[in-house]
Amino acid sequence: MEEHNGIPSLPRPDVCPPEGLWPELVVNGVERIHNHAVSPDGRRVAFYRDRNAQSDLFTIDIEANGAPNWPSRLTFERAFVNWWEDEPPVWTPDSRFLIYGAYDDDVSNLYVVPADGGQPRQLTELRYDACEPAVSPDGRLVAFSTYKDGASQIAVVPLAGGWVSGLTHGSDECGSPVWMPDGSRIIYQASPQRQIKQTDIYAVSAQGGTPVRLTPGDGAQYWAPSVSPDGSCIAMLCNRSGNDEVWLMAADGSRLTQLTRIGHDVEDFAWATDGSRIVVVSNESGNDPLYVVNINGGEIKKLNRPMGNHSAPRWVAGKDTFVVGFDSPTQPPDLYVCCATTGEGRALTNSAPPALRKYSFVMPSHIEFTSHDGWLIPGFLFLPSEPTEHADQRRGRPGIVYPHGGPNAQYDLSWDPLRQYFVAKGYVILCPNYRGSTGYGKHFKEGNLFNWGVGDLQDCLAAADVLARMPGVDAKRLAIWGQSYGGYLALLALTKDPHYRFKCGVCLYGDSHLKTSWALGDHSGRQDLEWQMGLPSDHAHEYETGSPLNYVKQMRAPVLIIHGERDARVHLNESAQLVAALKREGKTFEYKTYPDEGHGFANSANALDALRRVERFLDWHLM
Repeated sequence: MEEHNGIPSLPRPDVCPPEGLWPELVVNGVERIHNHAVSPDGRRVAFYRDRNAQSDLFTIDIEANGAPNWPSRLTFERAFVNWWEDEPPVWTPDSRFLIYGAYDDDVSNLYVVPADGGQPRQLTELRYDACEPAVSPDGRLVAFSTYKDGASQIAVVPLAGGWVSGLTHGSDECGSPVWMPDGSRIIYQASPQRQIKQTDIYAVSAQGGTPVRLTPGDGAQYWAPSVSPDGSCIAMLCNRSGNDEVWLMAADGSRLTQLTRIGHDVEDFAWATDGSRIVVVSNESGNDPLYVVNINGGEIKKLNRPMGNHSAPRWVAGKDTFVVGFDSPTQPPDLYVCCATTGEGRALTNSAPPALRKYSFVMPSHIEFTSHDGWLIPGFLFLPSEPTEHADQRRGRPGIVYPHGGPNAQYDLSWDPLRQYFVAKGYVILCPNYRGSTGYGKHFKEGNLFNWGVGDLQDCLAAADVLARMPGVDAKRLAIWGQSYGGYLALLALTKDPHYRFKCGVCLYGDSHLKTSWALGDHSGRQDLEWQMGLPSDHAHEYETGSPLNYVKQMRAPVLIIHGERDARVHLNESAQLVAALKREGKTFEYKTYPDEGHGFANSANALDALRRVERFLDWHLM
């Protein structure tokens, strides 16, 4: 579907793609590698690779021993999954099989495939998603999370196939199951519904029964449980100190103590195979350094690694090494084998074609600015490296405020070719980590509780003021562009800014009314909304105040709206009702939907079309 009201944007004959970077390269240049898992025998790594609207499963040998090290493809029809929503495959203890999730008709079920190749076998056949698989130590059972009776639950199914048995019941949101090494219990996390999110760690027998809470239930969040190899200790993340740090407790829940005191949020961690150390991914102003922590004594060492985004470090059995994902603003995502002592690493995969490897991408700078109420807001600033032919040096460059999605997420030093493309065209881009973003401690993350579209909106408007005051930026040529929650903030900035800072805006699959989005969104999206905003019946004022649909009459700037018709997280109705209101009020807009897309782009042809629309729209209206 495609429609517009007012003069549509047109291609500018005086504007060309930047030299060395073009739309097809930006969209199709990298077959993204993500969500890896190391085999228990330490020989191979499994991972997904995005290609041709699919996210298929591959393995690669950790040690090539002089032979060509080509990835081996195990699946051929696995539907595309956004890398940030996908989950890593899981190895069986004997390293012979892999369990993974795959979507069919909008439901994800579990499959088993031989690691040496063979036809995948469907393991579950449920009406709701089966995810987070964990194989029992004896290889007989697979624990996983699914949905039943209005909440996420823990269940088990025989690896050989058979009936699914539910282990948890009730209204708590349960997830992240892991097995004790003796197979007697499953450890998992659970959060009550419909209140400010708190999470505790529980244990339940593999045969069922009454779960036992292991953490104190003190209102803090304890999540991401991981059991030590000998079963004596459970590590987890906890925000009780004000940051997300690694905590330890005995297997019975006693002796709860804080292990790391980095003073920054920890994003991920993993036990060494001998249980003596833990490798940690921290978050320091959008950079993700690696640390290795000794369990006895707590000594911690920061590894010498380049700045960027490290993800999912996983130890190699019998070696002083681990496999980790890494990407940065100048480097696409790949897997690396790193020494746990020095941090020195070697590339295991190579996802970038020569055209991207030789291009000089911009490294953004981390900045901080003050919002309307004195909050210090961090963000990343992209500055063009050199003048472009079409840049008007008399007026200054156009600027873009780009708020991330989430809201509990952040913009960091990760691979983002779309932003780099527009920087290469001459745009100055500021990506604010508005209140509610992760990576800056508990207080900052909870900064927009019951306050969506209020304080975080002011942070985005303050970001526009930062751009407007910058030398070389034209304050009259600013745009705001966002996706998901970032698109929601873009709509608010266009409808609720009394100073009309933005000349145009771009909204990709953003919410227009919080109550209707709550009613029509999927289970995960609805839970996030309830945990942060409460039920709409209890917080009607906050829901209405934070809904841009209520303020369409005040909009002056043209807006480009893009949405996938199969979006389960933010329903297509959010854009449809917005467009109807824009037409009633006679506002200028462009609207495009894609019948085969969900919350993001799986089809590269659609992604390329959307990029060209955004490029044309911004070039035209910021002329």
